[in-house]
Amino acid sequence: MIMEKYILIAVLFLMLLFSIGCKMGPSEARLEEVYHKGNSGIEMDFLRNAPPNKVYDGDSLDISIELKNKGAYPETNKFEGKLEISGFDTNSIRGRWDGGNDMPSDLEGRSQYNDEGGYAIMTYNDRDGVHVPFDADYYEPTIIVHSCYKYKTIADPIVCIDPDPYKVVSEKKVCTIGDVSLSGGQGAPIAVTKIEEEVSSDKIYFRIHISNVGGGSVMTPQSYRDCPYNIEINDLDKVSAKIRLPYDSSPDCSPRGTGSDPIRLVNGRGYIFCKFRKPNTDSAYTTNLNIGLDYVYSSSISKKIKIVNIK
Repeated sequence: MIMEKYILIAVLFLMLLFSIGCKMGPSEARLEEVYHKGNSGIEMDFLRNAPPNKVYDGDSLDISIELKNKGAYPETNKFEGKLEISGFDTNSIRGRWDGGNDMPSDLEGRSQYNDEGGYAIMTYNDRDGVHVPFDADYYEPTIIVHSCYKYKTIADPIVCIDPDPYKVVSEKKVCTIGDVSLSGGQGAPIAVTKIEEEVSSDKIYFRIHISNVGGGSVMTPQSYRDCPYNIEINDLDKVSAKIRLPYDSSPDCSPRGTGSDPIRLVNGRGYIFCKFRKPNTDSAYTTNLNIGLDYVYSSSISKKIKIVNIK
């Protein structure tokens, strides 16, 4: 009898531990909250001493760039980006990227399976030796590395769909129409910040505000090939968009959000105004408004080095 009692206590203790462990483990909702937050896309940094602060005429030179995808795009191995390097006399430094200047296609975003996001190192090297022009005492170039990559912001805020919000006879509703503020970003350098909703006799309207929160430059998806050196002013500060509700995937939007009629950002901010038909229902309910933003994003890092001529 005593033995059975001890066994029962042990079983109850193990069940308690299991229950506590389950409660402490991260749920999918919490993981979703983590990786669909933030204002970053690709983060770059020079590896330590690559390049070094000082090199000598005739020495080889390695410039290694650490890449981290701190956003939430893409979820699969379909990343597309590249690095470009500038800021120095090509008669002094004649290097090339190991394996080319395309970023790895598996530089995927953060997810519930990879909460750190993709990681890679790319190296530009001059194995023939650097040189000081005109046999001068030294040369001090500033090395600039530019990133250009295709990215996407996905937001699914919950909105209220009420076909008759101004009904004279009041009724108990699960929601009321109103503005929705979004903070913390969606795991991308372009963020949806606010949604304004209005309802007329036959339409539901959403004004969706977006901002450039990543500290870099945004441009049309079509400008990827020319990024960063041959970008026209008309390509900058433009974002394509696709806005949908579950019952209406083709709203009338202004601008249309297409490549020829994108959202234009002024001082880093812009908006799109969309008209949806009303659903075939008499009661209010909540649902997700799906917002997809497509663009090319670019940022840069720089470092000054000194090439010394030993005579």
